Amino acid sequence: MLPFVLVSLFLSSALAVPVSVTQYSINEVAPARLDGRPVSGAIINNVLEYAVDGGDTNIYILTLEQILSDVANLADIKSQALAVSQTLALLGELASGVPGDACEAAALVNVYADSVRTGNKSQLRSAVNRYLGRLASNIDLIVRLVNNPDSVRYAVGSRGNCSGGGRRYQFEAAWDAILNNSNPYQIGLLNEEYCALRRLYSAFNNRSNNVGAAVSAASVVPVTRAVELALGPLSSFLRAVASGANPANLAASAKQALIKAGGSVPL
Repeated sequence: MLPFVLVSLFLSSALAVPVSVTQYSINEVAPARLDGRPVSGAIINNVLEYAVDGGDTNIYILTLEQILSDVANLADIKSQALAVSQTLALLGELASGVPGDACEAAALVNVYADSVRTGNKSQLRSAVNRYLGRLASNIDLIVRLVNNPDSVRYAVGSRGNCSGGGRRYQFEAAWDAILNNSNPYQIGLLNEEYCALRRLYSAFNNRSNNVGAAVSAASVVPVTRAVELALGPLSSFLRAVASGANPANLAASAKQALIKAGGSVPL
């Protein structure tokens, strides 16, 4: 038997074969092909490519973007609704040049966590509807981002009036409930999301904090159920963005379906 050191040297030499790397401009890479499902990883990837400048995103947001694509590729409709909900939340936080706050998101996360712990849902529907209104506003932001990026490049994100800008909330309690309500298809990816969002939640910059809050709020059960009810118009809107078309004519129906779902979704 060869000594361990010799075996290690042999493997190191074998793995040290020169590798040729060819760099391409992003404009030379064809967009991912769309398929026939309501949403898919290809759609999410294309939406993010057309709408987001990746130069301003950190490693945890980039990790989150990849996970969203993987969630969208899951076959069940609940996972696809989750991917749409989280994508709308993420794009809304990345659209404006100057981050706003996370007041609606944090308020919903806190109310949801309290409702799970106490069983009292008296404030849950109003909190859900306020957050769905924020997602509807994000749809308008996405339209502006696609059609006239300069109109949001120097814009300030939505600002509310809440303590600390809504960047401290019941993160762990909410994610315990989100993970407890996940299905077997989602659980692995949602655990990865939890890890990335936990770093964004505790980061020292506002944009990261806002992304953590927004995507967490977009993941709570009442919101994903509402998005599932409105999935047809919402996925049509994202398909238009993903294909490079003007999504403005689909924005109104997507927003209307989302707000309507908030009034009827079971809590």
